[in-house]
Amino acid sequence: MIVLISSCGEKIEPAKTEYKKGEIPDQESWNTTVTFSDSGLVKAILRAGHISVYNAKGYTLIDSNAVVDFFKKGENVSKLSGKKGKIFDATKDIEVYDSVVFSSKDGSILKTEKLYWHNDSQKVTSDVFVSITTPKEHIEGIGFESDQNLNNYTIYKVTGTFSK
Repeated sequence: MIVLISSCGEKIEPAKTEYKKGEIPDQESWNTTVTFSDSGLVKAILRAGHISVYNAKGYTLIDSNAVVDFFKKGENVSKLSGKKGKIFDATKDIEVYDSVVFSSKDGSILKTEKLYWHNDSQKVTSDVFVSITTPKEHIEGIGFESDQNLNNYTIYKVTGTFSK
């Protein structure tokens, strides 16, 4: 009896983890919608399968299909999608990567592996290979800048085919 009683008195410590501060998300959500607005006007609506917020790092990760609808004066002007993304908390800029497709309401489609949306300027940019198909042309290049309507764009190191 004495042996049993003394063995029950041992303290059990919780399992130790090797995680450092900031490695575990402060918040997580699934099947989420986030609305970006300014002065009551919707600028963009983000939908994602899984979002992880890291306050100490200053960003939010999207690791399960990101879709962003962009609006101008209440009208949906373009759509951005990709498998993964990141929202920078301080600027509300969005980076989308892995199988990125950016399309406008006029039928223009841009494909790349990485694209940034800059909240302050309402522009999209990329520093990697891009391919744009419009009703009149197909252009490829490295590096890209455009308005969020995909109407006025610049492609750097360009190659492509054009028709009249």
